[in-house]
Amino acid sequence: MEPCGTGGPGFRRDAVFAAGILAAFLLAAFLTSPPARAAETPQCARGDIVLWGDGKHDDTAALNAWLRGDNLIWAATGEPVGEAIADRVFRLSAAVYVPGGTGRRLERFRLVWPERGETVTGGSVRSGDDPDTAPAVSGVAIVGGDPGEGVPFETPDLTPKDRGDPARCAVS
Repeated sequence: MEPCGTGGPGFRRDAVFAAGILAAFLLAAFLTSPPARAAETPQCARGDIVLWGDGKHDDTAALNAWLRGDNLIWAATGEPVGEAIADRVFRLSAAVYVPGGTGRRLERFRLVWPERGETVTGGSVRSGDDPDTAPAVSGVAIVGGDPGEGVPFETPDLTPKDRGDPARCAVS
């Protein structure tokens, strides 16, 4: 004969009642929590281009994409790059363009073009938030560059990319 209050070995009716109250509380809390804000869209990082910033890998395409406003990840860690980069060395094979208005900042950096024998060190380059204003450059030194390097010039308007489009997010 089983003792009163049990439904079998290891199963107590009072425990089921307490678990039911907990489940009901959690369900009520879930149903009454504020819905996720629809205005917040995911800011997905591109998975097809990664930034190294180690001075060994060619970062030309990735650095240009980041400066244009694309969200990228660091190759070594998989972490998002963010709006600012500091204390990195970039090996490059072609020109790097810094458009105004993307909100990007490069600080205490070294850009190296080994094939051209050119090195740019800085200081800072800030693209600002106004696409009609040239990036602000301070404390940048260029060694081995052509005349006119680092001088702002007019370019065609860039088509802004919708970085919040969920279709750009990788899912599995």
